[in-house]
Parts: sequence; structure tokens; C-alpha cells
Amino acid sequence: MPILHNPSPTEWRAAGQFERVNGHRLFVRSGGTGSAVLLLHGFPTASWDWRYVFHDLIKDHHVLAPDFLGFGFSDKPRRHRYHIFDQADLMESLLRAHGVERVHLLAHDYGDTVAQELLVRFRERRAQNEGGLQIESVALLNGGIFPEVHRPLPIQNLLMGPLGGLIGRLFTKRKLRANFDRIFGPD
Repeated sequence: MPILHNPSPTEWRAAGQFERVNGHRLFVRSGGTGSAVLLLHGFPTASWDWRYVFHDLIKDHHVLAPDFLGFGFSDKPRRHRYHIFDQADLMESLLRAHGVERVHLLAHDYGDTVAQELLVRFRERRAQNEGGLQIESVALLNGGIFPEVHRPLPIQNLLMGPLGGLIGRLFTKRKLRANFDRIFGPD
């Protein structure tokens, strides 16, 4: 039976670092050597989502697991409009800061949409014979892969809207746990 690495959020944070990217402080957990893998987390979670696979991935890869702006341990500017385009800009800048020119993307949920934006940019650069980030492969897990048919939960729409911060404060840990249990199941 393989050993599951399950650090607490506090342990996860202690093993990461904060990096200044495009004027914002992003939390990034990184490690390993080899081909680069960028882990893009879901909504409303953080890079800690990847805790079970991170340890195995760093054995053969240089892994970057950032918290998106507004998520996890990263900055949460109050008046910022959190657009997918901005998140993609931040991810490209993060990769450049780490000297990454070629990357594999592993994404789920909200991260799927950011990955799709990165793919569009890659395709446009390739069509124009421009340099820049090269995407080697992409794995999209659960999420709104086809935005035109994706139907977020009502609470997701509310949290993404202008009242999201206020609505988020209404959640107790018990209510949040009940919602996550409904989404993820008993195990």
C-alpha cells in the first residue's frame, strides 16, 4: 500500500514560498527537477488540492503548484476583478520567473478554464511563429471544459459575484463541510 502524503494546510504553507508576480504576492509550492508541470487548482480551493500527488510528481518533474490570486494563501485584493485572463497572465509570468519555457499542465475545475486560456495563447503564438511558452501536454480534470454548457452551482455564481466576499463570510466550517461532502462524497 503506497504511503499517502497528506500535509496539513499549515505544513503545506511552511514548505512553500511567497513570490511577487505582476505586483501581487502569490503562494507557490514547488519542487523537483525535470520537465516542468504546472498544477492549476479549482474553485474555491487552493494548491493544497494537489497534496496527494505533489510528492510523487516531484520525483521526476519540476512542479509548480501556485495558489491563484484571490485563493489560498495568495493575495486577495479587495477591489480586484478576478478574470481568467489575469490568472493566465500571472501563470505565464510565474513560469517565466522560474525560467520555464516548456510546460505540462495538470488542471481541474477553475484551473481548467485558466489552462484553456493558456492553450489559446499558445496556439495564437504558434500561428504567428512567435516564441514564448510551449505547452507540451494538458490534462483537464473535472470542471467546465466547455464553457458554453458548463452550469456552475448557484453558490458558485454568488461567490464569484460582487457580493462573494460577504456571502463567503456567512459560511461556517460546518456549512462549508456539508457542501464539500455533497460535492465530493463521503470518502
